[in-house]
Parts: sequence; structure tokens; C-alpha cells
Amino acid sequence: MTADRRSRRRNTVLALVAAVLALIATGAMGAFAVVEMADSRAGQDASDDTGRVAEAQELPWTATALIGVMGDDGRMASSVVAVLTPDGRGGTIVPVSSSADTASGTDVVLRPLGAVFDVDGPEAWRAAAEQITGLSFDVAEVVDQDRFISIIGPLGDLPTLFPFAFTDAASGETFEAGETVLSTAAAFRAITAVNGDGPDWVLDPARNAVWDAIADRVGAGIGALPDGVAFTRAAPPVGLAQFSDALFSAPLTFRGLETVQIDPERVDDQMPTDYSSVLGLGWEESVVTLRRGEVVLVFGSVAPARMAAPLEGPTVRMVSGYTDDDAEPFGLNRSDLLIGAIDVLLFTKTNVLSVVDQPGTTVPERTTVLVSDAALIDGVWELYGDVFGELDVRVAPVAIAGIDLEITLGREYLRRLAESPDEDVTDEDVTDEIGPGTGPETTDVAGSDS
Repeated sequence: MTADRRSRRRNTVLALVAAVLALIATGAMGAFAVVEMADSRAGQDASDDTGRVAEAQELPWTATALIGVMGDDGRMASSVVAVLTPDGRGGTIVPVSSSADTASGTDVVLRPLGAVFDVDGPEAWRAAAEQITGLSFDVAEVVDQDRFISIIGPLGDLPTLFPFAFTDAASGETFEAGETVLSTAAAFRAITAVNGDGPDWVLDPARNAVWDAIADRVGAGIGALPDGVAFTRAAPPVGLAQFSDALFSAPLTFRGLETVQIDPERVDDQMPTDYSSVLGLGWEESVVTLRRGEVVLVFGSVAPARMAAPLEGPTVRMVSGYTDDDAEPFGLNRSDLLIGAIDVLLFTKTNVLSVVDQPGTTVPERTTVLVSDAALIDGVWELYGDVFGELDVRVAPVAIAGIDLEITLGREYLRRLAESPDEDVTDEDVTDEIGPGTGPETTDVAGSDS
């Protein structure tokens, strides 16, 4: 991404955040709207004269797994989240950086995911991954080289495109930039390579290249589950072997997550010594944060029924028909446009559980909000009116279990985005205003199993 494009995206997000901060400062977005909406949850059976709609649909349930790859030195090199499709065949893999702070930079204590494993052990690592992703996991396993080969080996050699050359400081092995073909053992060595020239997160793009190659190598799928095998909430996959058999039995998608380095001075001030000691020299530069909006976009798209709802506001299914052409005037791609909308919702303490990205479908003139309960209508206007502009708010014809509001983004929202932020506003101003620990809260509670 070019510096100019990054600047444009940053200014767009600043405009959104500034709008929310203005609501907070003026009291327009007070506790009333949030509490009123939190008091009336979706999916409650009720008769017509109450204004509620009877529960009629559920978000699709998907099985999930957390896989950690441990190097020969016993340290966590890479974590990846795997999500099956609702029919239990194929799915999505999403690597999560070992350098990523478990609270995505919103807490006053910084805890990198890999260091949590190194210091606190596998159960703490699993809980930290649940916090950072908002998901719960049916399967969680840390694999060494032998286990990695047994799981990934059936795919055969892996055509891989490395974005740059790098050398494993532990073994001296060098991996050249560009196209190469890795054996399963070589793929393990690339994922667990140690960076001797700087922070560990510098090698994340190379690790992601290996995970992307694994997804590509699955192709149309290898093998098949026995006839009659179906996964449900009550009967999820048993162990990583069965999960991976299901994952590799149909096409597999790779999704990467962008990271942003946390300022070394903040790391120096907010990282406990237990964690900094395992990171070694240069630990002040060794922590990154995920973009919360992107995390929600990815996992709310592939595992909506597993997402946690830790915030005090309503639960939301966000729907978009925007195309890349809609995003282009802002110097964004379509995903960035949706991430900006999710970020605004998070700042209003809204729980975005489900994201439906359907480019090219009809986009309403006004952002449309379908409520599960007529009693929520006034709260919608108070919470979102000054953010999304004119709204079309009405009771949903069909309720979705666990969802208070379905928000379909409209053209009016794009017009509001076109309003440029004050040129004097900077990233530092926003940091000073909202500060670490005052953004949307994270939770130690796992995502939903329902």
C-alpha cells in the first residue's frame, strides 16, 4: 500500500472516529441509547402486539480450530485459526501473528500472543487467541515438526511465493525471494524461522506465504470424510486430525490480517517483564496490533455464530452491497470501506457479530436498520443517526437469533464519508483523545458456542 493511499484511508477513519467522539462529547450518544438497546435482546418469542417478531432464523454454525506451530526451541512461531464451512467441508484459514497484542492495543497492559504461550502455557494461549479473535474453538492444538508433517504432509509439495528473502538465524538456512517449491519439512522450517536481524513480526509475510500455499495446494479438495459425518454444536469435530480431514476435503481460502507496530515507548511502559524477557533484545519493537475492524470483518463473515458479544451495546448483522467502484473515490478498497464502518460501530459499543459482503447487490439510498423489537427504534436513531445520516428504521419481518439489528449500509453513508476531516486533525490527536484502553473493550470470555 502506498504512503499516499494509507494517508487517505487514515483520514477517512479519522473522520468516522471524529463523528463518534463528537457524539460522546455532546452527550448525544449517551448511555441511554446503549442501555435501552441492551435491555431488549433479539430472538425472544413474543406475540404480535408487543412489537417484537418471533425468532425464525439462526446464524449458520461453523466448527473452529486453533493451531499453533511450535519451533524446535519450544517457542510459538505461528498461530492459525481454521473455520469450516457450514456444511463441514473446506473452509478458511487465518494466521494470527505471534507478535499481536491480545487486546489489540485497547488495554493498558500489552501481552503478545506468542509470549503468552511461552510464559503462561497452552491454556492461556488458547484463551488469549479467543480474546483476540472473538471466537471460541472446538479444537486447539500446538504442533511440533512431526505433527505438522502428519497433518500437512498429505498435501504434498507446496508451490510458494515468498515476498522477500530471509535467513533462519537458528539454522542458517536461507529462503530466497520469489517462487519456490517447499517440502512439508521445509514449510515447517520456514514458518518457524527465527529472525536474527529484528523483531519476529518482520517474518510474518513469509509465514503467511506458506499458509497461503497450503490453502492453494488443497485445490478442489483431497480425500473425503466418511459418509454420514456431519458436525453440529452438540457434535463438533473430534481432534485436529478429523478437523483437518474436513478442512482439506473441499476448497480452502486464505485470509491475511494486517498488523500495525505499537510504539516502542508504549511497549517499554506497558509490557510486563515476564513477557519482555522471553522476547530478548529489541523487545520494545516486538509488539503489533491487529485492526479490530478487520478482525471482525473476517471472522464475522466466516463464523458469525461463534462471535462473542462483550460490549454493552446491541448485536448487529452488517450488510453491504458496495463495490470497489464505490470505494475507489476515497482511495480505499471495498474491504477498507467496510472496516471503517465496523470501526465506527465498535466505538459506539456495538457488537458486530455477522458481516455480509455482497458487492453489486442493491444499495439503499438510506442506511436501513431492521430491528428485532419495535422498542429499539428510538435507540437506533440516538445511537447511529449522526454517524450514518438519514436512516430507514423498521421492524424486521423475520428475526435472527442473537441479532438485535440488521444494518444495510446506504448511499447516504458514502456521502458522509466524502466530508473531509479537519486538516489539523492528526493521528496523535486521536490517540491523545481516546488513548489506549478507552477504545472498544475486549473480553476474556470466549466466543459463542451457540
